Amino acid sequence: MQTLDRRVSALEAANPPAEELTIIRRIVWPGHLDAEIDHIRDDDGNEWTRQPRETEAAFTDRATSETRPNRRGIKSLIATTLELEHANN
Repeated sequence: MQTLDRRVSALEAANPPAEELTIIRRIVWPGHLDAEIDHIRDDDGNEWTRQPRETEAAFTDRATSETRPNRRGIKSLIATTLELEHANN
């Protein structure tokens, strides 16, 4: 298994991802399709909360810039409206 790990590492080093990709999954609820997001989390368990007077675009940019891509160069985020998320649980 170590041999396979070394071979995969060598291939990844020789052929890094062409460019980084960010995927943001926006969770919405019926009747609240236009609700602005105020909470983002990534696959590593990191979470961000939107600051007062911070625009949605600035908030998304902040979370994206603070997230590290996985081995394939992909940043995966989930964006929600925290108030609606708690109301539905």
